[in-house]
Amino acid sequence: MSSKRLYQAMRIAALAAALAALPAFAADGDKSSIKGLITAIDGNTVTVRDSNNVDHQITLTSATEIKKKEGLAAVRFERVEQSALIAGLPIVADLVEQGGAQQASAISFRSDDFRTAQQVQAGVKPTDTKVDAMGKRMDDFGKYEAIAEAEVMFASGSTAINAKGKSDLMALAAKAKETQDYAVVMQGFTDSTGDAAANKRLSTARANNVADFLQSQGGLAPGRVTAGDGMGVAPDAGSGNNAGARKVVVKLVVDKGVAAGKK
Repeated sequence: MSSKRLYQAMRIAALAAALAALPAFAADGDKSSIKGLITAIDGNTVTVRDSNNVDHQITLTSATEIKKKEGLAAVRFERVEQSALIAGLPIVADLVEQGGAQQASAISFRSDDFRTAQQVQAGVKPTDTKVDAMGKRMDDFGKYEAIAEAEVMFASGSTAINAKGKSDLMALAAKAKETQDYAVVMQGFTDSTGDAAANKRLSTARANNVADFLQSQGGLAPGRVTAGDGMGVAPDAGSGNNAGARKVVVKLVVDKGVAAGKK
């Protein structure tokens, strides 16, 4: 290759590298979301550090909806003022591009995260270690870990809980009462006999019967026992009348993020 062609090739490569390095600009109205930890607040500008340790500046407006979520499943919430946003708080922000700025249409955070951030601020200034630890907790939220399990077996076509099933459920309920911030989830199954619609109804009825037993006999709070899911025929049912497939699988779970905050 001649020196002239080599020079042109080098110029083209350099130009391509420069273009690749340019940031991609979003158009007005483009929507996105970000999950991260608030590291700084300056007026209506909030700096959020994501899981890749990249800082983002988002802008609050009069239309920004700020919600504090309650409960293990975070399905209840209350609207709060902008002053509730503090450094060290893990948030999820829904964003809209506007004039080169990322405006927040909504911001949400968990009430227990808010209490933790308040405690950090009330003690000493947040250190990088504390901020990183809270970021790890934020990543763990919504990742449930089973700490106990029971399988309740049923007679063909029946939703009645037998003696062994009741005993196993009472033991699980006792463990739940000793556990902070727990939830109980369950899935009902059937064998492969009967039609799909009937099996779906039967599996749901079995799961709901177990949920009712845990509340009425086990003494668990309704808010901690989820509605039973009817899954129909069990994946391991095989063909025909399989007694091992007629069951409700019950799990006592805790949120990893909540559990980490208790340590």
